[in-house]
Amino acid sequence: MSIQERPSSAARDRFLQAAARQTAARPGAWARRVWLAGLATVAWLMTAMAVLGIRPDWIDLPAPTLATTLVGLAAAAMVASVFGLARGQSMAGNTTETLSAAAVAIPLVLLLLVIAIDPRGASTLSASANPGASPWHAWSCDGLVVLVALPLVGLGLLVVRGLILSRPALAGACVGLAAATWAHLLIRLHCPVGGAGHAVVGHLLPLLPLMALGAWVKGRQRP
Repeated sequence: MSIQERPSSAARDRFLQAAARQTAARPGAWARRVWLAGLATVAWLMTAMAVLGIRPDWIDLPAPTLATTLVGLAAAAMVASVFGLARGQSMAGNTTETLSAAAVAIPLVLLLLVIAIDPRGASTLSASANPGASPWHAWSCDGLVVLVALPLVGLGLLVVRGLILSRPALAGACVGLAAATWAHLLIRLHCPVGGAGHAVVGHLLPLLPLMALGAWVKGRQRP
């Protein structure tokens, strides 16, 4: 660590005081939590997909743009999950710069993805051609994204509870971002309405309140 990156003595004191107040976790606690949370996430997403159902135009979708959309969403969700859940060997997690970059760059990449890809297909129904694709349809998708993502936010925060003492709000924001993106992926499989406007408002916009929620809940644990 360079001299410029060293925390102040006050920050070190707060960190040591926080560590002293934390109940020591058993060896391997983080890895076990990650595995359990991963299994619970898969189970929850599969259950939600079974309840909501897959989109009716599935077989008519253009394969290249569909694959790009789904792979892009899955990759973004995985990267956000790694940033949000990483704790490091000293419970310090990722640096402020790394977490801040992830919290800004991943939403921008997702915005570019839905603007560039969605109008060209990961749908056979455009918002203008589909009578059911009113603005209220976008808000209903917002509600579904939040509904699917909230349990994932809780799971992510449980994984890092007591294991990340530094930069908790930024870590929580990345957890919220990951949960929102996993939910976005699932709703994209369910919702047949295309178009950049619907994708941004109905599928991408909920990541903002979910990031804020993750940051607020995790930030409250700061000593």
